[in-house]
Amino acid sequence: MRSFTPSPGFARLWVPLVGLALVAALAVPAIYWAERSSLVVWSRKTERFISKEPVRHIFQFEGLGTPATISAAKATLADDEPVIGIEAAGKFRAYHERSMSGKTRHVLNDVLGGKAVTVTYCDIADCARAYGGVEQSGPLNIALAGLDAGGMLLSVGNVVYYQKTAEIADPVRDKAAPPFPHASFPLTRTTWGEWKSRHPETDVFVHDAPKTPDR
Repeated sequence: MRSFTPSPGFARLWVPLVGLALVAALAVPAIYWAERSSLVVWSRKTERFISKEPVRHIFQFEGLGTPATISAAKATLADDEPVIGIEAAGKFRAYHERSMSGKTRHVLNDVLGGKAVTVTYCDIADCARAYGGVEQSGPLNIALAGLDAGGMLLSVGNVVYYQKTAEIADPVRDKAAPPFPHASFPLTRTTWGEWKSRHPETDVFVHDAPKTPDR
C-alpha cells in the first residue's frame, strides 16, 4: 500500500488551516455568551417599565332593577342551559346565565317573596354571587363598577367592592371605606331542566339578546 506524503505546499497550508479552525471553535462560544449576556441585561432593564399591577377597567352600569320574568311553562330554554336559582320566602326564581353575560345585565337588583335580593354574574371569571335578603318592597342599589384582575367589581354608593369576596376594592378610600353593606345570599348553580323539575312553580329571567352586542 502506498503511503500519503504531503507536498511541501500542502504542509505550508496545514498550519494556518488548523489555526483558523481553532479560532473559529473559540469564537463561536464567545459570541454566543456575549449575545446572551446582552439579552439578560436588556431584559433586566425592561422589567422596570413593565407594570406588575393587575389592569383595572372601570365602567359604570346601574344594576337592572326588578327584571321581567316568565313562567317555566312559557320558557323555551334547553334543559341543559345553566341557570342561577334562588329561593326567598317560599318563592323560586331562576336566572339564565347566558342572559346575564351582557354588561347591563351582570347585576340584577330583584325582589322575590318580599325580599330584596341582588344576583350578580361575571361570565369572564364564571363567578355568581347573590346579596341581600332583607324584607323590603324595593330592590337594592348595587351597580357594576368594572373589572380588576379578571374579576368583576361592584359599587354601592361611591365605594367599589370585589364581586367574589365583597371586600373593599376602592384604591383611594381603602381604609376609610365601609364594609359591603349587604349580606351574602344563598344561590344554586344548576341546569334549567334540573331546577324546574325540583321547583315547577318557578319563574325565570331570560333576555332576548339584541342584534348588536352590549358596549
